[in-house]
Amino acid sequence: MCAKKAKKVTDASTSGKRKNVQKRKAKSLAPHLRPHRGGVSPRMYAPAVRGAKTRAQQGKADPGKYPNFHYQGGPVIASPEVRTSFWGPLWGDADHQGRAQRLNQFHRDLLQSGFMNVLSQYGVGQGAGKAGTFLGDTFISDVSSTLTDPVIRSTIQSAIDRGVLPSGDPSNVALVIYLDENTGINDPTDQLVLCEPKNDNAFGYHDFFVTTAGHKFYYAVIPALTDSCLKESCPGQDSGCSLHLVQTQEQRQTQVASHEFAEMVTDPELNAWVDAKAGENGDICNGEPATINLGAKTWTVQRTYSKTDDIATKGQSFCLASAPSPIPRLKPGP
Repeated sequence: MCAKKAKKVTDASTSGKRKNVQKRKAKSLAPHLRPHRGGVSPRMYAPAVRGAKTRAQQGKADPGKYPNFHYQGGPVIASPEVRTSFWGPLWGDADHQGRAQRLNQFHRDLLQSGFMNVLSQYGVGQGAGKAGTFLGDTFISDVSSTLTDPVIRSTIQSAIDRGVLPSGDPSNVALVIYLDENTGINDPTDQLVLCEPKNDNAFGYHDFFVTTAGHKFYYAVIPALTDSCLKESCPGQDSGCSLHLVQTQEQRQTQVASHEFAEMVTDPELNAWVDAKAGENGDICNGEPATINLGAKTWTVQRTYSKTDDIATKGQSFCLASAPSPIPRLKPGP
């Protein structure tokens, strides 16, 4: 796919109403903030972070395998207000609408699951059922087939301007964007290539920007993750890939979404819970799938790093998909 000029965006909210709007330019981050980005590497256990802000460890090193993963002083999303947004024309057909509703249910269930008991140690919520809310979805059909991160931020800003997304301080908003099969990312400036015909280097990422109102807005992007996307990202290396061809497309998307969600809420600006070399909590366990069950529903997730378990087991066990009860907050922490 070749890069195209950004189009006027047509948005359809869950009410089904559609309207054409002109984008407004979102504010750029200050130079010391702009380089922050976390992502999902196609390689097992590989970090995909850029611009992490870390400080020297004070005092005795932790006994676990990752002693340099600790609190860096930045914000976390303490009570996430999760929203999904489905971008591209294909989300309008019946099959994609069905998948969109299942992905929405996944995010509802994730907040109710033991997955959130793992994140409580980092200051995110108080465990399963007490760690945020799911607030709904939006559909944006008229987007370029090849996006850049600045275009993504401008599209979010236009949704804020129309009241589709919160216009006040969105510091607790965790927006998860799902791209359809016709839409990829090729951003040479930000070194991002997702689900393009050549040079793919990530299966997803999270970032943030400053809105025109002066507030920080946090979001994650999940591409379509088709078979062709995996083959381009991991040519002939399925066994060493962080996703696998045997998985369904939906399983790949929920696995990557759980990875990005865990990072976005615990380290939204790459200056909270992060190790400058090993990366964020999702990176340390990158490519370790697991399942969570809520009633009759089973969802694929990625295990995430537990600092508490790393210390307690002296580095023997630290990647968890869930915990039976909320893990107490680490100190120091937010």
